[in-house]
Amino acid sequence: MNNSNSNDLIKIEEDAIKIQEQDLRDTITSIDNETTKSSLVIGFAGILFGIAFGQIDNFPLFHTIIFISLLLASIAFAFWNIISKKITIHTSVDDIFVNKRPQEWEEYLNYRHLHLRETYNSAKNLLYQKVTFTKISFCLLILSSLFLVLIKIGG
Repeated sequence: MNNSNSNDLIKIEEDAIKIQEQDLRDTITSIDNETTKSSLVIGFAGILFGIAFGQIDNFPLFHTIIFISLLLASIAFAFWNIISKKITIHTSVDDIFVNKRPQEWEEYLNYRHLHLRETYNSAKNLLYQKVTFTKISFCLLILSSLFLVLIKIGG
């Protein structure tokens, strides 16, 4: 392969890696958004508990157990989202052109591409888990709110 074709291939690989890095950054931003949503769930759960706290002694024991269980389950799912692992990336492809010889560029770019693909798959899986847990925590919070309303109406 002549030098021009090799340089073109390296440029294409470099551009592909930069696109992969941007996709990974976007996924990480989405992961952070799920963490923020989970913080809101915990805040609303605290408010809901504060609303019920003064009257919880007046509720039947079975209703109190269901309400507290729903609320704690919502908090547990949200808390998992907050403490779950973080994904970080190394974003500079340009350093290889300074720190490596031209003969190593293609090999390093191939390695970088594979590493980014693995990291992106991990981030995507974590995002799917976080989205699912966020939905579950919101549903449990809504159920506990509805149950509290039913207790107050029926009580």
